[in-house]
Amino acid sequence: MFGLFGKKQDRQATVNSTEFVLTVKAGENLLEAGLQAGLPWPHDCRVGSCGTCQCILKKGKIKKTSDYTYVLTGEQLDSGMILACQAELKSDIEVEVELDDSAPAISTRTFTGKISRITNLTHDIVEMVINCEELEHAGKAGQYAEIAIPNIKIPRSYSFAKAPSNEALNELSFYVRKVPGGEFTEWLFAKDRSESSVEVSLPYGAFYRRDEKTPMICIAGGSGMSAIKAVLEQAAIDKVERDALYLFGARTQEDLYCLNEMQEIKDSWNKDFSFEYASVLNLEPEDSDWQGPRGLVTEYLKEAYIEKSIFDMKSCQGYLCGPPPMIDAAVAMLKGEGMSDDQIFFDKFLDASSMPKGRG
Repeated sequence: MFGLFGKKQDRQATVNSTEFVLTVKAGENLLEAGLQAGLPWPHDCRVGSCGTCQCILKKGKIKKTSDYTYVLTGEQLDSGMILACQAELKSDIEVEVELDDSAPAISTRTFTGKISRITNLTHDIVEMVINCEELEHAGKAGQYAEIAIPNIKIPRSYSFAKAPSNEALNELSFYVRKVPGGEFTEWLFAKDRSESSVEVSLPYGAFYRRDEKTPMICIAGGSGMSAIKAVLEQAAIDKVERDALYLFGARTQEDLYCLNEMQEIKDSWNKDFSFEYASVLNLEPEDSDWQGPRGLVTEYLKEAYIEKSIFDMKSCQGYLCGPPPMIDAAVAMLKGEGMSDDQIFFDKFLDASSMPKGRG
């Protein structure tokens, strides 16, 4: 709706019966306003694919900026369910949302900076370090930042690759995998992009370690190493009183990285508890010198740990990060083995190959 002079108007969103009142700026979506205000609004992808930010519209009108039927059921739509990340306000509104009381109440902020260095990790993954002089890193290990550069319209989201306390002053580290056809990664990998200007917004996401003492079953693949590694680094720093198993799925040995970092985590883990790491390769040539496990990570977890009663999935938490097929298979297997749905936490790394407007 346009105002008297043809300009879009700011609107008000009342959350949970006057518990919070947000000002939603013209062109801004409901989730953005909530996160900027510091509300612990559940969210993950922020592009309308996961449904985590869903809420119920009780009063008022919105503009849907994507098709909800891909995420929400007919019953949910009939009840007034909307996606906060895909809702621009056409009037003042009232909504109900189940806020995440366990999440940190941190306002998202945007900082300007430059890419300070890029280091090759594998044939298709690099570490990208960004320096922001005014940076205030209030995120938690496992969360992510949104990165914007000139000439690329859609910002890209990448998980923190280090525990915040392990980062150098004013720096943020990310692991970036080259995605064929991905606009951002094609640009990044084309030549040395050091000193390129960027904008970084943070923190985002609901992927972080929950404060329990049950064993952590961690599974990752590709650049999903970043979030899991950061979570485990912080857990080691905090000397958490829990066992942890981390299985990293890859194709061949040339896809492995961060092996020294895994050893450092193991060496610094709480000595009264165990930390195990294994790389599991599914396309390694049979005649190679690889002596480690082969196959799919889910199969290896079942054969080496579940069937041998080393871990009982009914009393564990799952932390998963990587490409959608791996995450879907791991969630199904963990639930099939008795792990409670509310004890499984994951971050699907959507990119140009899996979603037109996903992470690139």
